[in-house]
Amino acid sequence: MVFHVLKIINNNIVSCLDEAKQEHIVMGRGLGFGVKQGELIDQARVEKVFSITNPDNLDQLKDLLARCPQPQIEFCAELVEYANQILDHPLNEGIYLTLCDHVCFAIRRAQSGLGFTNALHTEVRLFYPQEYNIGCHALTEIQRRFDVSLPQDEAASIALHLVNAEHEMSLGITLKVTQALGQMLHTLESNENFHIDQTTLYYDEFVIHLKFLALDLYSPRNAHLQDTIFSDLILDAFPQDYHLAEVLTNELEEACGNKLSREQKAYLAVHLHRINTAKEGVNGNGTV
Repeated sequence: MVFHVLKIINNNIVSCLDEAKQEHIVMGRGLGFGVKQGELIDQARVEKVFSITNPDNLDQLKDLLARCPQPQIEFCAELVEYANQILDHPLNEGIYLTLCDHVCFAIRRAQSGLGFTNALHTEVRLFYPQEYNIGCHALTEIQRRFDVSLPQDEAASIALHLVNAEHEMSLGITLKVTQALGQMLHTLESNENFHIDQTTLYYDEFVIHLKFLALDLYSPRNAHLQDTIFSDLILDAFPQDYHLAEVLTNELEEACGNKLSREQKAYLAVHLHRINTAKEGVNGNGTV
């Protein structure tokens, strides 16, 4: 791809136009030094290309790149590529903006001796283990590259930004989802009539199901066909589990102003029944 200089952001970062007149931000050592508008960029010196289609994100990213240290920007770009390799969902292009902004600020804050805590650390670690592990990887690399020790809670904060980019939600919505998930587990664990063994495979499956149920409920694409036969069958077979599913999801529905279908509650009831009866060895091997 051929790039023509549009605007020099700094000595290492340049805004360019491609053959189709689409704007990109290219990064490379000394790339912006001595070049003028309209000149061709030396492709051999290009180390990273940011292709952002949203004009607002593009303008914000140019401003951010102009004021953040180059090594930290390079690290964030590498972290996004690393996350793309690990995660199952493609990341929204806005991740470059939000992640760079967060990481650069976190490093600056730590260097100033300011502490930070994330009240949702436990919930993030439980419900988003892949994203949390990427956050832990980021902390290790930040310590190695910049000799800055960030608190473990920052791994959860980085994870939340990745979740936002995966599911194309705002940080506020992601926080609401995570808070609701934590409250649902607390309600479940406080129920004296419910047995929960966190070491079983059923529990892991339940946590995954609960996470995607919540994310789906907050999604603008949320729409499900009603399967009344299945719902009625589960309600008749597992009335206590179905009632508990309704109790668990009530706060979630109120928080987002959306409703789960009876079928969705029925599937949740099935998961609840499985983890509650796992200890009993149903069918001789703990399966339902």
